[in-house]
Amino acid sequence: MDDPRHPKRARQACEPCRRKKSKCPGEKPVCSYCERLGQSCFYNGSDVESLQSRHSRKMEYRMDSLEGKMDQLIEQLTPVVAANRQSTSSGPCNQAPTPGSNIITDEFWLPQSRPRAESARDSSSRPNFDAVIPPSGPNDPNLSDSTLLNVGRLYLKWCHRQPLILFNEDTFLGSLRNRDRELLLALQAISLRFPPRTLTPQKQESIDAMAKESRRLVMSRITDGQIELSTMQTLVLLSIVDFSEGKTGQAGLNVSMASHLAQSVQPESSLGNPKECEDCITAIEILQHLQGSTFQSSRIAGVYATSSTGPNSWPTSGRTNQWAYQEPTNTNPDIPMDPAIIQFTSHLSQVWHRARSYAANRVSADEPPPWSAESDYSRITLHHLEVDCRVPLKYRFSANKFDQYDLEALEQRRDYWGPFLFIQLVYAAIPCLLNHPFLLSMRLRNFRHTMPQSFIHQSFDLITRHAGWIVYFIDLLDKKGFQVADPTLAHCVAIVATIHLQHSFVEDRLFRHKAQEGFEKCLKFLQSMGSIWPNVANMEQNLRKLQGSIVGVRSPGSTGTGSQTAQQSFSIDAQLLWDMLIYERAGRVGATADQSMFGESASNTNTQATATRAEFDLVGSAGISGHKTVAKETPAYAPNDAATSPRILGSTPTAPQRGAEMMGSAENRYFDSVGGLGDQENWFLQPDDFGRAIESWLNFDPAQ
Repeated sequence: MDDPRHPKRARQACEPCRRKKSKCPGEKPVCSYCERLGQSCFYNGSDVESLQSRHSRKMEYRMDSLEGKMDQLIEQLTPVVAANRQSTSSGPCNQAPTPGSNIITDEFWLPQSRPRAESARDSSSRPNFDAVIPPSGPNDPNLSDSTLLNVGRLYLKWCHRQPLILFNEDTFLGSLRNRDRELLLALQAISLRFPPRTLTPQKQESIDAMAKESRRLVMSRITDGQIELSTMQTLVLLSIVDFSEGKTGQAGLNVSMASHLAQSVQPESSLGNPKECEDCITAIEILQHLQGSTFQSSRIAGVYATSSTGPNSWPTSGRTNQWAYQEPTNTNPDIPMDPAIIQFTSHLSQVWHRARSYAANRVSADEPPPWSAESDYSRITLHHLEVDCRVPLKYRFSANKFDQYDLEALEQRRDYWGPFLFIQLVYAAIPCLLNHPFLLSMRLRNFRHTMPQSFIHQSFDLITRHAGWIVYFIDLLDKKGFQVADPTLAHCVAIVATIHLQHSFVEDRLFRHKAQEGFEKCLKFLQSMGSIWPNVANMEQNLRKLQGSIVGVRSPGSTGTGSQTAQQSFSIDAQLLWDMLIYERAGRVGATADQSMFGESASNTNTQATATRAEFDLVGSAGISGHKTVAKETPAYAPNDAATSPRILGSTPTAPQRGAEMMGSAENRYFDSVGGLGDQENWFLQPDDFGRAIESWLNFDPAQ
């Protein structure tokens, strides 16, 4: 009996099924599998031609790899290159760093030209970074220890504990040789942008190629079910890289996948090194707060009960509840610069995520006013104050004397000063975001009563005081030449810059001058950090665009006489102003939403929102005082105290101009007190001050 043998499936499969590794029935010209899915079906020539083409491609790849290794061998034998590498490296991975070991030139990173390989096939078919990591993998002997050493040192100096912890710094350099290839590529995509002001277009091209290949490798691990600790670590690093490139959708997908994988790890088990695994899970949580999506929670009500995938949905059974506050167990008040400060970045990042949601979410018509106990404003303020209560005094500004250290001392302890500056700037940026005049006016759109005077004064006090602290740290960092590397801090500065931009058009001359100076200082800070992160450079450009959108508008009732100044108002690009307060958009070109992950069918259906938001900008007014519900002539202090008490609004109905001057005086008082370096430790009451005050109240005798 004849036993006809069917050709092997690998030979008869169509190209779409071959790429998907699906079982193809092999019908021609269109197989039933592709027809059922509605996808194009085609066969790549005959079986013999397919085998020959695959063999040719394999031989070309092997020749290309061999030529690349020969180029590397010749390069290593070149005396000039050998001398150059000897000056930039001190030896194997376990030796101490030399002063020049953190500098990597373009020639060190860029791939070597291979004309013979390019003549054999198109050079664009493979990522162009073979000189950094050979195709054979990280364990290839041609990957020198000096390459890994420089990558590791740059990462430890500029990224480790600032504020994420992914690796054990004591064993990190020595373990690089055994790390997975996708992780090494992601590490280089991060480290290649350092030191600051060394990112060239050639390096940027290499970064893009490394990130693309790393993403391909890590996705292959996920689909094949070969997930390791390095998979989650790679996703965290890729999320940072993608976010810095403005690919916020891809960055959110990366951190969401990492979060899902971390939640799938059983409480009693671990991936790889237990300490690194725990640190990686914590880093994923923090990264979700810093740059994760804010779309999930339509309203903030203390917990994210509306979404099963929100930040507070992290499983708490078995594994320690990461979202409940825990007293640090390894803090020692006698240890200066205690590394345990890193624990408080996690708690503060939770409040920061709530503040980001507050800025991004749309306001409904029934939204309670900010001073209501049920409002998101009040709840976030409560969480913000709770963080202030829990951070020990030894981590405060007055106890650390940051202004008294020189640059060398600061650089030696970046692992401590990175979290310290994160806490200082993010803590100050939260009240600035909550009390931003634009966001407050949006929440008061449907308010039909008079705004409480105490809330006006409180809001103005908070934004001026905390914005002053951020400008103070900007001045201090610029004076010392200390470069921070955390892009989250850049958005904190951008938020303050929008407040200074609003105040740059007030009538009071001194107030206006201070605000204009603060705005320029913020732009200078963003320009410096923009040499590291492309999204920060976009923030600076978007702020300049926002500044250029401000135009003067003459009110209908104005005349050509002295009332002209009083009737002057200003208009601004309100949509751009709002987008600058949303981290996911502020770092993109034009501050637009990221649609790069979607196909051509994606379209924008929002065509009318910009015009209705124009009423929310308060350019030229101090704080929220320009809102339509504010009573301009309500006294803030009793008449007998008006001469000596600082006022924000006018004291008497007959002196509106004097009220504007007093607004400037209050602003100057805050800025002047922030500018000094000697009295910062006396800004806040200490615990013994509260004790003395309570004792005085208890001993007070009203009969005397």
